[in-house]
Amino acid sequence: MTLRLSISEARARLPELAQLAMASPDDVIIIEHRDRKERLVLTTESHLRTLEAMVEGLRNAMPGGPFKLAGSLHSDLTDDEIEAELLAAKEARHAAAEAKLRSMMED
Repeated sequence: MTLRLSISEARARLPELAQLAMASPDDVIIIEHRDRKERLVLTTESHLRTLEAMVEGLRNAMPGGPFKLAGSLHSDLTDDEIEAELLAAKEARHAAAEAKLRSMMED
């Protein structure tokens, strides 16, 4: 279930929303603020820890374990050029993840 409400409504219903989040941590409670582009999501601390553990598990499940730059790459590029390419790739991944999250939040 996804519940969307304004920050004013969330403030008025906070005890009810807290109970809902604790009873069903997989449900999504989105709090929107008209003056802010970014939205808030209400969840429990244990659910947040579960999500963080899942992300860490995915990072560690990468082939060869967690990525380590030192000794893993051979190139004719300078260190600065490599860093610039890695930063560009990271920014592209971040933009794609942001777009996917926005798409999911709009559903």
